[in-house]
Amino acid sequence: MGDARAPRTACVLAPVMAQWDHGAFLGPVAGALTSGHRVTVYDTLSLLREGDDLAALAGRWAEILRAEQPDLLVGNALGGAVVQQLLGRPWTHRARVVLLSAPTVADGLLDATLERIAAAVTTHGTATALRLLEEVVRGPAGPVPARADHPHLDDDPLRGWRLATGLRLLRRADARRAVEAFPGRLLHVYGTESHLVQHHHLATGPGHARVGIPRAGMRPHADQPEATRRAIAAFLAPPVNEEDT
Repeated sequence: MGDARAPRTACVLAPVMAQWDHGAFLGPVAGALTSGHRVTVYDTLSLLREGDDLAALAGRWAEILRAEQPDLLVGNALGGAVVQQLLGRPWTHRARVVLLSAPTVADGLLDATLERIAAAVTTHGTATALRLLEEVVRGPAGPVPARADHPHLDDDPLRGWRLATGLRLLRRADARRAVEAFPGRLLHVYGTESHLVQHHHLATGPGHARVGIPRAGMRPHADQPEATRRAIAAFLAPPVNEEDT
């Protein structure tokens, strides 16, 4: 995404998806990132291997992203959890970081909710698990998901595996030490009416910020795209003294 001649690079890690959407999830706020950046959006689960935990997956992404030397690191949900796992590495310290509904630390309620959805893949099928996921991530004004949503997905074991394994990676996640010590600029954006990632799941350190988007759930960039875009654009705007040079 963005102008190939842009002076800076941005790398975006996606949330858990049963089927990769080629970066469409970012569409409502892509303009805030592509201004001045060459943006590459990655399927976070593309490097997932059987038996991985969050640290193992983050280690694989470290090799890819370090080579990019990004000026901006962005992560949504699981993608943001992976980004936070990387923040103790010195090569990340030059980057600004934007996290969309990305938990720094999971608690018992978040773990239980994600496990309920992941377990439904085996007990009721992928289509049912996706409906349960939609129930907790949809915004306060979003439609109630239909019960017969995408029944053909039950026949695809890879999609079910991606969904269940991806959600379980967040169990007992805790990147507080790396985030609180991160010396660069960092922004958490979350929906104030989210049923999953909430204010208390987000850690910050000096120079970091949290912005709650009103009337938004787990997907503030979809529920309230303009408010989310403004928050990201304000964070990425150059300081006044930098504009004057």
